[in-house]
Amino acid sequence: MAKEHVIRFKDKHDLDVYAYDASDVVIRYATLFMGFYGRDLETDPRDLAPGKKPGDEEHQKARMGIFPIFGGSVRLSWHDLRDNLIEHTFSFDEIFPDLIIPHPKELDDRIIWEDPLFNDPGIILEIIDRTLNIYTVIELDTLIPGTDRIETITHRTKVFTREF
Repeated sequence: MAKEHVIRFKDKHDLDVYAYDASDVVIRYATLFMGFYGRDLETDPRDLAPGKKPGDEEHQKARMGIFPIFGGSVRLSWHDLRDNLIEHTFSFDEIFPDLIIPHPKELDDRIIWEDPLFNDPGIILEIIDRTLNIYTVIELDTLIPGTDRIETITHRTKVFTREF
């Protein structure tokens, strides 16, 4: 039987936010205060993010910067498709109480555990109309079966979803 392996957040993580069918998205987290798909003035027309299309997930990366584990409360606000305001505050400590990052267990025998070169794990916040999805993204160095070569696999897992 293979050894049970666990990957955990250590001291920092990356982050990004993606919005679909929403507007006026604002995130406040650690040193980050950022808004997008917003109005410059209250009289400006609404800047609605387009709907999610097949293949959009392939382009989602966590690249907003490196943050300490975990940098306090995450405060999100946005307007849904019908222009209703949604506000939600949470902590990554609630989502990841044991700091475990999911990974595909079927790769345990291929992952290079002795000297892992894991990049900083990423967290993706995805807003779709009235839904918040949270994903982890991690790059794993793995051996290609039957060779000495290494390939890096990007693994993404949905860890949380909530409808408002």
